[in-house]
Amino acid sequence: MCRLAIFVLLLLIAWLPACFAAQEFRCDNRPEVVVSAADPAGIEEICASAARAIDFLAKYRLPPKRTIRFEIVEETIDSHGYLAYGCYDSRKDLIRIMSYRAILNGAEDPRMYGEPFDREHYQGAIAHELTHAIFQQHLQIEQPSIAAQEYLAHSAQLAVLPEVRRLGIIKAMEVTQWASGDTISDIYMAIEPGKFAVKSYLHLTALDDPAAFVQLLLNAKWFYIHVP
Repeated sequence: MCRLAIFVLLLLIAWLPACFAAQEFRCDNRPEVVVSAADPAGIEEICASAARAIDFLAKYRLPPKRTIRFEIVEETIDSHGYLAYGCYDSRKDLIRIMSYRAILNGAEDPRMYGEPFDREHYQGAIAHELTHAIFQQHLQIEQPSIAAQEYLAHSAQLAVLPEVRRLGIIKAMEVTQWASGDTISDIYMAIEPGKFAVKSYLHLTALDDPAAFVQLLLNAKWFYIHVP
């Protein structure tokens, strides 16, 4: 028993540094954003990308209502059975996102919208997950539509990219915006995520009354949305 107790104690001692390694940082430019990370190297990038996404969403009357929490991790993320670079957990009100280094090391050929994954796409992924968090803060129903959330998240993801990069993706996808009578569905998003993103961004940024459509998104319950 004595040896077992010593062994357990040694395990606990070895585990404690890892447990307390992560620190919390509050963004200087956006104090409503808090980032937990063991390595502060990625904090500035999270803060800058979060600020651009918040500015974009503010145009559609979606300001943050409470603290937005990020956790930078080095391991792969399981999002409902799928590997993801980032994931917003509504139960914990927490965004978990892989570090840029972990993404590059964890996949042979990481890609986004058909392009090689790089720093600009990493910033887009940060904006995507932050949008899910803000969407949840403004939610008016218990079980929101996946398509509604992804419409807004992909729009913000494209919005924070440099204009030349964004225009290149739009051109490559060869699609137009959602039109009246179209059905925005999570099935189409799963099959054609790049085209879904471009159609959503073009539609949102062209609306005469985008705030009204955003309210429709916040109240959408089904797997699809009919475009008025």
